Amino acid sequence: MSPDSIPQLSLGSAALVIFLVCAVFVTLRGMTRMIINTVVLAASAWLGFQVWQEAPALSHDWFGKTVGAVTTGLPIATFLIALFLIRKIGKIITSPFGSDADGNPQPGSAIIRLGARLLLTLIPTSLICLVGAAFIHHTGSVAEVRSFSEQTHSQSEPAPAKFTERLKAAIEAALPESWIQVLDPMADPSRVALAKAITAKAAAPLEPVIDPRTGKPIPRAIIVDDPELQNLARTGDFGTLLRHPLLTKALADPTLQSFLKDLHL
Repeated sequence: MSPDSIPQLSLGSAALVIFLVCAVFVTLRGMTRMIINTVVLAASAWLGFQVWQEAPALSHDWFGKTVGAVTTGLPIATFLIALFLIRKIGKIITSPFGSDADGNPQPGSAIIRLGARLLLTLIPTSLICLVGAAFIHHTGSVAEVRSFSEQTHSQSEPAPAKFTERLKAAIEAALPESWIQVLDPMADPSRVALAKAITAKAAAPLEPVIDPRTGKPIPRAIIVDDPELQNLARTGDFGTLLRHPLLTKALADPTLQSFLKDLHL
């Protein structure tokens, strides 16, 4: 079954499902261990995601080009190392938590313990939701560029939004723009539009955009013709293309911003 055929679940319902799953685990034995393990996993994934976003820039700084061992291997290594180190620290923190000197649970009110468990459930729920939102939003942005490339190459009518693209739209509707900018800065609208312009150039020459004030074509920034970016577009590596440091540098150019605005991508 294709993911696009799955009925879309609202973000509120998804968050509730995550909360209920976490609550079930919290009520079982090993409450503290489960909470800490979830926090460790989410924190490690978040660090890996941050390095994954910056990996193309690091690769470009170190080697002057995109190297797959850096753009892919470095984030994975960061995740695994962070998982190992944070887990070690977590064990030191959680060993005495909730136990007396003999390792037995501390006495307390059942209502207080239940309230504490529900409160602690919010921790993994929030972390999972935030990390998931960042991952889904970025995946949806890559899928959006990929769909645009396929449409440009085939010269067909726009296809219905894919499953990940619909999820991305739902996240953008549910979360403030400032939150999304923090969670996924490598997939802001201008960056996605520039990636689309590069993929369009890889498929066919772009038509000149006429400035309505002067009646003359708007100069296309050299970034659209960059050989390395064109190669990423032609090989379908849209994830690396979207994160490439040259896009960050180019988007600071007002001329390019005007170019993207008039393209309506």
